Amino acid sequence: MIKELVESILDRWEIDHPIIKDMYKKDSEDTDKIICRISTNNQDFIIKGILSKEESIIQSNVQAHLFLGNEHSMAPKLFPTREGAYYIQEQGYYFYLMEYIDGRSMEENVFDEYKIGQFAHKLHSLKGYNILSPFTQSKKQYYEWFSDRDFKHKFDEILDSLPDFSSLSQCFVHTDIGPHNTMVRQNGEVVFIDLDDSGIGSRYLDLGWPFIMQFVDFNQKTKEMNYRFDLAQSLLEGYYGDETLSKEEYDLIFQGAIQMHISYMQTYGTYAVDSLWKILLFGIDQKEILWERMKNSVYLQKNLK
Repeated sequence: MIKELVESILDRWEIDHPIIKDMYKKDSEDTDKIICRISTNNQDFIIKGILSKEESIIQSNVQAHLFLGNEHSMAPKLFPTREGAYYIQEQGYYFYLMEYIDGRSMEENVFDEYKIGQFAHKLHSLKGYNILSPFTQSKKQYYEWFSDRDFKHKFDEILDSLPDFSSLSQCFVHTDIGPHNTMVRQNGEVVFIDLDDSGIGSRYLDLGWPFIMQFVDFNQKTKEMNYRFDLAQSLLEGYYGDETLSKEEYDLIFQGAIQMHISYMQTYGTYAVDSLWKILLFGIDQKEILWERMKNSVYLQKNLK
């Protein structure tokens, strides 16, 4: 049982009278991750457990939290155990204790997307970190996918058009930037959560993620799609500010969006592949439309070239 397991390890940390307040994963659900809110007399915490045979995964996760949270206050801080370790292993899970963020989750509106863009730019400007993100930048693995699908030839052509992102600009990346992983503290400070794949990687994959995965609005019932140009433009406005955005860089961002969407095309099961393929094609078709809209923007037109 998850509750009993968490209760048995809480004394490894120096916290007074901890009580499990919320369990974000129930015993009946997939328990590859355990996430619980812990309440004490002084403050609340989040304890997270990751089921893994590879200690390197949790080591990477912890280092990302220490860098982004403990050093830069841009993510939840981690708290060491009584022995000074930042994670422990119990029953196949690696556990760590982190700060509970008292605030609100960001939403899919132009104001929050602008803030997320600003915060992503700050993230990508950080220096002093050298651990690679566990998220692979290579497209090679995707050529092995969908051999039984009618769209295989077109799929491979799309892959052929993508660059080698590992040879391009590298920085600290999150790999899943969006309102669902961004919060605002009560004092207005922005923080990223869920750093499972954070580390050094391509800014174009990182910034590109939402341009198809999030900004294509797909109606599950009617199968109709529309594109959230307002959100996409707000994100870019926040990210680039007074900096110049060239067409070449914009193209790289959208190529990053294509590869990130492809990387998720097997995540939701075989039944979802055809819909995800249609979403990919629809998203690609919005690329030049978005660029033309941006050129007509009073805010951005002075910074486009």
